[in-house]
Order: sequence, then C-alpha cells, then structure tokens
Amino acid sequence: MQKKLKYLIGILTFFLLTGTANVMAMPEILTTQQLHPGMIGTAKTVVQGNEIESFNVKIIGVEDNGKGASKQIMAEAYGPIINDTNGVIHGMSGSPVYVDGRLIGAVARGIGSDTNPRVFYITPIEDMLQLWQFPDPKADTGQINQVKIDLPSSAQRVVADNEELARLLKKGQPAANNNMAAVTARKVTKAAKAAMQSEQQNNTAEKAVKTEFVDMTNWKNKYGGEDDTVQEGIPLAVNGFSGAGLDYLKKELAPFNMYPYETGLMTTKQSTGSLVGNTAVQPGSSVGVALSYGDFSVGAIGTITAIDGNKILAFGHPFTYRGNVNYFMTDADIVGTASGLVNGQKVSSFGKIIGRINQDRYSGVSGIIGKYPSVVPIKVTVDDKLLERHNVYAANIAYDEDLLPNLAASIAYASLDRTIDSLSSGTANVEFAIRTNAVDSGKITRSNMYYNNADVGQFSVGELLQLLNIICADTNKQYDILGIDMKLSFDEKRKTASIISVVPDRAVAYPGDIVNLKVTLQPYRGQKEQILVPYTIPKNEASGEMYLEIRGGGLIPVAALAMQGVDLSPEEDKTQTASDKINDFLQTDKNNDIIVAQIAPPIMSDKEQKKAVEDALKVQKQLEESGQLGKKPAAPQEIKATTDYIIDNVVRINLVIKK
Repeated sequence: MQKKLKYLIGILTFFLLTGTANVMAMPEILTTQQLHPGMIGTAKTVVQGNEIESFNVKIIGVEDNGKGASKQIMAEAYGPIINDTNGVIHGMSGSPVYVDGRLIGAVARGIGSDTNPRVFYITPIEDMLQLWQFPDPKADTGQINQVKIDLPSSAQRVVADNEELARLLKKGQPAANNNMAAVTARKVTKAAKAAMQSEQQNNTAEKAVKTEFVDMTNWKNKYGGEDDTVQEGIPLAVNGFSGAGLDYLKKELAPFNMYPYETGLMTTKQSTGSLVGNTAVQPGSSVGVALSYGDFSVGAIGTITAIDGNKILAFGHPFTYRGNVNYFMTDADIVGTASGLVNGQKVSSFGKIIGRINQDRYSGVSGIIGKYPSVVPIKVTVDDKLLERHNVYAANIAYDEDLLPNLAASIAYASLDRTIDSLSSGTANVEFAIRTNAVDSGKITRSNMYYNNADVGQFSVGELLQLLNIICADTNKQYDILGIDMKLSFDEKRKTASIISVVPDRAVAYPGDIVNLKVTLQPYRGQKEQILVPYTIPKNEASGEMYLEIRGGGLIPVAALAMQGVDLSPEEDKTQTASDKINDFLQTDKNNDIIVAQIAPPIMSDKEQKKAVEDALKVQKQLEESGQLGKKPAAPQEIKATTDYIIDNVVRINLVIKK
C-alpha cells in the first residue's frame, strides 16, 4: 500500500502536536500464580472530568478456564466511588488494579446482568502484555511531529483539496441537529449527577427494553430481537447516528457481527483548535477507541491499564475483536455517571486524537501514542429545498478495507437523515467524488437522481457503496482512497416523468443519417415538456424495418438483452482490474437519462419465437466451437440524453431503412 500518500492526507496532515508524551514505564506486576483469595487491592479510574480516583478491590479467586484459555480474576469492588456508581459500570473497563503496589490486570467484565454489579472479572496483566508482541502490518509510516512535514507534490495537491474539510473539522461543525451538545460540560454537579441516577433507577425496565443502557463490562452482550429471539453482537456506541440513520448503520454493520447503539451518553467533544491533542494520559485515564471520528463517531470509551514509553494497554476486553487494526486513539472526558439498579455507564465524550490503536484482541486493546491511523476524510453537503437547510458534515474514517464502504455509506445516509428529518417521499440529486489511485485520473465522479415514496436515502448512497466495494475488494491490488466528497440535494416534490410520445422527423432514413426524435415528457402533475434527441443510423444497418426503444435509464433494457439471444456474459470476470470495473460501472445508465437503443423486432407468434430460440442455440454452438463463448457481446448502439426527471417508462418505435 502506498501509505505515505493516503496517510498524510487526512486530518492529521493539518495539525501539529501541542504537547509531548510523558515518559512512563511499566510498574512491577503480580501474576495470577501470585494471587490468593482475600488480597486487598486498589483500582484507578475517572468518574468525572479527567481526575483519576481510586476504589477498593478484594480478590475472590482466579478462574482457570483450561489449557490454552485465558484466566480470569474474580474480585469485588467497594468504597465511596462504588457506592456512588452502584458497582462496576461501563467505562471502567481497563481500569488498572494493583495489589501491594504491583499491577495485576484490568477491570474487564461484569459477571452477568442480573448479578451483583460490584462483583467483576479482571483480565490478568500477563495476558494483556502479549498484545505488544503481535505483528503490526497495518502500521502507518506517517507521523505528526512538532515540525512541519514536507509532503510529496501529489500529496500537497490532495491536502489543498481538503482545506475546506480541515476547517470544518477544526471548528467541529456543524453543531446543527446535534442533540448531544447538552452533555459537553466538563463538570457535573452532585445534584445533577444524583438526578441522572434517580431518573435511571425510575426507568430501568424501559431502558433495558430499548438497550440504551447496555452493561458494556460484559463484552458479548445479548440483545432482544423480534419475537424475543436472542442475538449476540459486538456493541458499538455511536454519536451522530439516530433514528433511520442508526437503523441503516445497524444493517450495514450486521455482517460484521457489530451492534451499534445510541446511548445519548457519548459525544465527540467540539474543539476550536487542533484535532491532535497532547498525551498527558496515565494509567487510570479515560481513553477512546473510534472507527470514525467527527460529526459521526463510532467507538467506545474505556480506561488505560498501563503505559510503557509510547505504548498503551487498555479495556481488558476486545472492542471489535478484529486483531491487527487501524483505529483512532483519543483522550476522553467523563461528564459524570448514570447508574441503574444492576448496571450503569459513564457519560463521556471523545477528546482529541492522541495515537493509533493497533491491536484489538480478547485480552484488550493496545496502541501507540504519537502514531496516527491512516484515515479517509469524508465530507457530505446536504441541501433540503423545502426546509431551506444547508448542512455540511465532516468526519474521518479509520482506514479498514472491510468496514470503509459500509461506514462511508452510513455517514452519507445519516447526513441526509439528520437534515431532512423525515422518511417522507422525495427526490434526491446525488453527486460524489472519490479520490483514489484505482483510476488513472485520480478521481472517480458520479451523479444520479433518485425518487422513492418511502426512503430515498438508501437508494441515494447505493452507488457510493458499490464503487467503494469495487475498490476495497479488488483481488489484484490494494488501492489508496484519499477522500470522499458527496453532495445531496433533497426535494419533497416527486420529480418523475413519463414518455408519452416519440416522433421522428422522418419515417424513412438511410445508413449514416441523423434522425431527430421529438420526445414528449409528462412530468408528474406538471406541464408537458419536449426535448429533441438526435439518433445516428449505423452505417452498416441493413435495409428494412429498424426498431428503437426509448426508455428511462433506470429501467432494465429487456428488449436490448433479448437482441443478444442468450446471456453469454460470465457472472464475474476475474481478469478485470478495479479500474475496468469502475469504468464499466460509470458507463451504466442514470435514472434521469433517456436512452435510445436499437432492439430486436418483436416476436409476434409461437413459430417466430421457436425460430428465435433455435437461432440462439446455433449461435451458442458456434461460439463454443470457436472458443468465443463467455465473451461479452458487443452492446447495441445507445444514445443518452440527460433530463431533470427520473424517466419511468418505455416507448418503442420503428423506422424504415433504405440503402
């Protein structure tokens, strides 16, 4: 992978570090063999702001799960903090636990949702230390230093293209429609904190049904589905996604066994300065891990277990359980806690980016402070004609070929959803550009138009998803994606039209002639319109009747396919490069195009139909004998004309051709 180009371009090329890392070393450790029941220890965590506090821990015992399996240390928490939070809560995961001043491991998992929330499991530190030994092939060569980096000329061009995106990210815009803004205060009074706890206690049953307060100290949680079925998933807390946008994200991440949920308790802290923060963190500090960062964030917040130089250990349990990864590491603020009868959660916000998470495994996550993930910046501009809204959203997606297409499409969909604030029928005009080295020009551009009477958003982001999948799933080569820019214009009006007549300016033509077709359109509940579409008769066209099909670009050209006799094209051509597939995709018809194409004469009788099948079989046999079977037949000549409407029907006419 050509990392230097992709990696210096995201958000991180725009900013310099504002501080340096504290040099810290690993403390002495105690292994599970050195522990015994009744030992008393101390755990460190943050329950408000960034001040590290302590609570007491009593070792119950060590659970041995057999050969090759990780051990777990069972313990009980107690003390003023635990009384306040009513037990071990989400966000404490990773909190370092010390016995006699020596590190034994990290707060990791609750015993169960219906058990005493003060009893929990600790992941042994000897298991977590192995995370630093795993290979890191996804490591990025780019690093933000305190001096300005000299970029290659091509990267400078990309940076210039992203200046507007950088400004948006620095300003943390838009705050519009962000219902999380109310929880960005750094301090919460005791009265407010008590009120949150009281509200949670009064609504425990309802919250459990909605899964808004999931006990994240249990890594694999069970969520109730339809008909009370149980499904397991990797829980991901999100910010910016809600309603239909969250539903779409759930659908896109379901193949990865990920379950996004909106707690209302995690935000991305708006910042007026650099997105890159200083690294004044220490064991017990809060830390964020994110797949995307900005107006739309997907991730989790836990606690740092240990620091050795610029390496950190955290969480004590997996985040996504995807092994070697490339995620954002951020500092974090804890606004306060919201505690229930059997579970609770820290009210938290992502802070600034401080490094890269590179391992995500059963015993926890590890990362490198001062190193940064490869990123793909995405900017989505949405205009709502009816509401007169103009919103610009910006986010960065940590580069992961598997997740990138789904996250990018979800961010685009959620941007539209947040702006139009409805699922009513409507028309969307879509334009997007993908900057990538998968094509010689360095940029893929595409536009289209969609109408749907229920949810036009899902159609609007479909082509972006498909093109990103082509790039990321290519079996021949790994390509760079340098950025995504998308513009969505929404109108509640139905902008469809039907072709009600097509009149050629002549009934008889000769090969090579240009025949002007007067196409009359009937827009939905509008006045008729006419456009002129010129069609050139092929120079090798035989004498006799010639049949033309005039259709909307979004309609399947059934008649044109019939002209080929049988579909001889393979399901997928494995020899095609990503560039070939992209170029083929970009040639596909658009919904607001009028397509004029030659078609086969209509089959009027059973006898003619039987003869057509026999002729097709003869052609197939000839192709088999000549070794040509499987090659894509040449497409019939097509003429395209772009309109302001989605064309929803087909009209056929015939001309007389003379030599």
